[in-house]
Amino acid sequence: MQEMRGRPARTDESTDRLGRFLALVLRHKPDSVGITLDPAGFVEVEVLAQAIAAQPGWSSVTGDAIRAATQKDAKRYEISGDRVRARYGHSVPIATPGKTVVPPEWLYHGTAPGALDALRQQGLQPQGRQFVHLSVTRQDALTIGQRHSPDAVVVTVQAREAHHTGILFYQASPTVYLVREVPPTFLRVP
Repeated sequence: MQEMRGRPARTDESTDRLGRFLALVLRHKPDSVGITLDPAGFVEVEVLAQAIAAQPGWSSVTGDAIRAATQKDAKRYEISGDRVRARYGHSVPIATPGKTVVPPEWLYHGTAPGALDALRQQGLQPQGRQFVHLSVTRQDALTIGQRHSPDAVVVTVQAREAHHTGILFYQASPTVYLVREVPPTFLRVP
């Protein structure tokens, strides 16, 4: 698209579309466009732009377009220098989603009622992802859980106590923490 004076080069619709495609590529299928993520899930922005631009229907994608899409959804993506990554949601292996942190005392996880017995037995497991996503508020956890089940319930995680026993937590965004798994000992399951 040509840039017109005072107007961005890409529309909100095309930026949103690119953002959804970036989620697919950076979280689940980097090989679908021929890229490899580093151990932390990063790839160079320009390498990603060239790989996406080589795909049918994406020829106009540039590094600037990727930066715009990731800045529009900064909770989901991270730009570090000339590299970009998805902050969370990976089904492809990554070594670490960032630096470990001391979590708040409590974190929350929304889930379907049918999962509660398994949580009591096995604890929280990533279920096809690399990490379990935890929210800083009960309401955020409930909203996320309702994406999967309209009658979702919220499980409370004794995060600080779990951390003190050696379980590693990562902060993906101001409202999302990640952990490989949480044993049932640290869960308050309704």
